[in-house]
Order: sequence, then C-alpha cells, then structure tokens
Amino acid sequence: MREDLCHSAVQLARAVGYSGAGTVEYLYDDVTGDYYFIEMNTRIQVEHPVTEMITGLDLVAEGLRIAGGEALRLRQSDIAIRGHAIEVRLNAEDPARDFAPFPGTVGSLRLPGGPGVRFDSMLYPGYQVPPFYDSLLAKLVVHGETRDAAITRMARALSELEIEGLKTTKPLFQALAADPDVRAGNVHTRWLEGWLETHAEALATASQA
Repeated sequence: MREDLCHSAVQLARAVGYSGAGTVEYLYDDVTGDYYFIEMNTRIQVEHPVTEMITGLDLVAEGLRIAGGEALRLRQSDIAIRGHAIEVRLNAEDPARDFAPFPGTVGSLRLPGGPGVRFDSMLYPGYQVPPFYDSLLAKLVVHGETRDAAITRMARALSELEIEGLKTTKPLFQALAADPDVRAGNVHTRWLEGWLETHAEALATASQA
C-alpha cells in the first residue's frame, strides 16, 4: 500500500510539472484498501513532526537544502519507517464550549519530556495569548514502537503538561487517549462529532479542573 501511495504522489507531481518539496495527502480506507486524494501542499505542514519521528529525517532541513539549489539526497528506498507517532495540537480553546477561543496570559508552565516525547512551542510564563490569530499554542508529539505504546506515552505526557491561566484542548486529548474505541482504532471521519455529544458533561467537568 505504501508503494501505491508513493507512486500515486509521484505521478501527480509529474502530471503538473511540480519540482520541489511538497506533501500529498490521502484518506485511506482500511476496510476496503481504497485511498482518496485530499490535497497537495507546497509548504511544510503542521503535522510534519509525525513523519520526522517515524523516519528520523529533518524535513525542514531537507526542504531548505532543496530551496538552496541542492539535489534531493534521498530516494524512497532509503527511507525506513519505525514505530508509530501521534501529534496533538494544543490550542487556547475551551473544548466544553464548542472550542471557543480562550485568550489570556500563561501562568506557570510545566512541559512534558522523556524518550519519545517532542514539544514544539514558543510558550513561556507570562506570554499573552492574543484573540486575533490562530489559537495554536504547541504541538505535542510522541513516538512508540506500537500504536498502543504511543497512545500510552501521549497520555503520560499530557498528564505532565501544565499550562495555567488558560483553558486548552488538553482535557479533550486526555479523554480521547483513555477511550477504548480510540485505543482499538474504531474511529472514522465522522466519529468525533457523536463522541463530543455523549461526553459533553464529562468534558465540561474536566475543563474546569
């Protein structure tokens, strides 16, 4: 399947005469084995740490080399994928109030760490989160040898993370990491809407903690 997706992406780039670094995104149906083109991006994407965690490559550095005129150093056969990676985007939003923005000032701050944990952010105590722009505060990325191990590591990293002074999407991710359907992979592209309705009360309680 990976070879099919890579071949499709290369053919797409050739068809439009594209030259440079880019991302081709697909939606994969693990029941039928079918996959569907979503979009192509000609810039680095916010989820690029997931690829970096499972390949050991620095995509930003590779993109800068190409932009500087260097030839692509790697072939697809040179890239090996190891384990599973998960990224969550911590936003200054209240998940219990339909993800309403929550601007404010960051109080005390404790960041997660340890093997297989990556935290990309510019946060610091006293940082003022403005109401005018994207509410993204940080990206928390974890890696594990298995999907279940990655989810467990994510739950642990979220429990270590403390951002005082703001409501964030942290309680949502903690609840999802503990959900048996998420653990089992029994989710789909319309799953979250129903889950939010049935877990609204618990999520509101967690957001107030």
